[in-house]
Amino acid sequence: MCTTEGICDWCKRSALLTPHHYLDGKTHHSCQECHAFATLDVRLYNIGEKAEQERRNARQRLEIQL
Repeated sequence: MCTTEGICDWCKRSALLTPHHYLDGKTHHSCQECHAFATLDVRLYNIGEKAEQERRNARQRLEIQL
């Protein structure tokens, strides 16, 4: 699970880290203690980002039809 050593983006402590990838291309890293929260945080962000992309695409399709 933990792949690199560095600073956790959630608790800001030095530890072994696991990467978490966002749909917008960014990657943040969490320690083992923050892993569950980080996974939920990234998942919720990605769900919101995907919904926003779908709204944008629907709006563009509607504008093209008009």
